[in-house]
Parts: sequence; C-alpha cells; structure tokens
Amino acid sequence: MTFVVVGAGAIGSAIAARLAHGGQDVTLVVRDAARAALIERDGVTCEEAGETITGHPAVSDRVPDTPADVLVLAVKAAALPGVAATLPAAIGRDTLVVPLVNGIPWWFRLGRADRAEPLRAVDPDGTLTRRFAPAQIVGSVVYTTAMMQAPAHVTVTQQQSLVIGAIGSDSRDKVAALARVLAACGIDVTVSDRIVDAVWAKAALNLATNPLSVVAEAGLGDLCSDARLVPIVSNILDETWRVAARYNACPPMTRDEMLGRGRLAGAFRTSMLEDYLKGRPLELSSIADAVFEMADEIGMDLPVSRAIVDMARFRAGTRFPEKQA
Repeated sequence: MTFVVVGAGAIGSAIAARLAHGGQDVTLVVRDAARAALIERDGVTCEEAGETITGHPAVSDRVPDTPADVLVLAVKAAALPGVAATLPAAIGRDTLVVPLVNGIPWWFRLGRADRAEPLRAVDPDGTLTRRFAPAQIVGSVVYTTAMMQAPAHVTVTQQQSLVIGAIGSDSRDKVAALARVLAACGIDVTVSDRIVDAVWAKAALNLATNPLSVVAEAGLGDLCSDARLVPIVSNILDETWRVAARYNACPPMTRDEMLGRGRLAGAFRTSMLEDYLKGRPLELSSIADAVFEMADEIGMDLPVSRAIVDMARFRAGTRFPEKQA
C-alpha cells in the first residue's frame, strides 16, 4: 500500500516509522526543512514495546500530487480545514482517509439517516463534511502515548494501538485489508463494527483527562490514580457517557478499564498539558466543545466537565493571553 502521513508530530512520526520499517511505501509530510533533511538522511527512529526500529519514509514538504492508497491525517482538529485544502490531488476514488484526532471528529454525523448538521465545534462551515466522502473515511481511535525525543526520534510508552472502523458498509473490506497491513507492521489494531462507540470511549477519556491535566499540571498516571483527582476524572467519564447513551452509544470499556489505561501511561503528559506548557492554543474544540454541543442539543447539563474546562481555559488565557484568542 502507498501511505501519505500528514503531520510529523509524535503520533504521525511513530506510525510512519512503523509502516516504512514494515516495507510499505510511505511519504511523511514534514514542513520544517532542517528536520526533513535529517529524516531523509537518517530515517525516523521509534522506541516502542522494548525494541527500537528505524523506518525510512520518503519526505516531502507538501502533500504529493498523486493519489495514495491511504492518507493518514495526524494533525490537531483545528488544523484540519487548512490541511484539507492541500489534499485533493492525493485523494483518488479508492483512497482511504484515516483522521487521527482527539475528541469528537468532524465525521461523527456522516452517514446518519437523519442527515444531522455538521458539528459547529469541529466543522463550523461544513468544509470538512463536503470535502470527504463517507465511504472514504476510516473512523479511528488512537490509544498511543508518544513523545518526540529528538527531531527524528520518537518514544512510545506502550505499543502503538489503533481502533479502526468503516463509516459505511461499502468500505468494510478495504478497512479489513488496511488492518492486516497495519498489524503486519507491528501496530496493534482492532477493527470495530461500532466505531462510534469506540470514539465515544476515547472522547470521554480525553475530556476527563486533558483539561484537568492543565488545571492540575499532572500526568496521566496521577490523574487516574491520585485519590484527589480520580473522583473528578470519574465524574467526567460518567457525564460524557450519559450523553453518549442518549445517542445510542454503548461503552466498550468500563470506567475502571478507562482509568486503568490512564494509569499505565505513568508520568506521560497529555497533549493538552504539553500545549499549555509550551504556550500553544488548547485543543478544546474537539475534546470539549463538540461534546458540550451534543449535550446542549438534548438538554443535558455537564457541570463537572464544564467547570474543569472553564478553569483550563482561564489558566491558558491568563498565562498566554495573546495565544488563546
């Protein structure tokens, strides 16, 4: 398969390294010229699950102008509309698009019988909904804690883990074939027939941990084990799942299982805490605002979730007011 990975952060770099090391035809889009030259020379080294591998993807500063078999979008939700404008030449009739985003993704309502409007929090003008056909999208959930140690060196706390699923029935065979390739490259992949449930589970965990990590300046392990923080995390998980249940979602994991995932990450910082500490805007549109939008539509209050998100916004706005506008 030919892969194009857009987004050379920790997740995108780790996936590109695995795919290239596994013999796939991979192009990693890297905007920084110095970093691109380094990766082109040395490849991307990935420390993961007790082993170190190096993959040598092709490197480009722009999305290729020929269709790929699989287009992996490993960028933050807020960056997707801008990225989408660069993609048309790389998307052919049979291209699969795999968005690796936190929280509730823009495609969440695609394929629904009621043809609900796009979620304003993540697709305010409907650009993404119009850009991608439902049959091309592979719903995906990332359970990977990764960190860049150097421009061409990424460390994964545990094994890379993905849950993927077709948005529509037309692409199920293609999704199954993609899963086989990912697994052969050493990525732990599960194919779900109810990908929306899997998205809700990760969205609940994102909402319960990311904003609180900013408020408490705590790693995932502490958030999910400290007696002072676990009740807050648990309340937010419960609030989110009450919303999900109203949309006919069934949790694939119990609350204790979700907390267990967090504990395994140890001192790992959430992406939102990393953004906060580096003065970058917080990724609240998909992680928080989309959930709140869906809760508002059914008249459901989320008092604990909203309070923690408000505090996270306050902290970020106080520390770096010019970057949170």
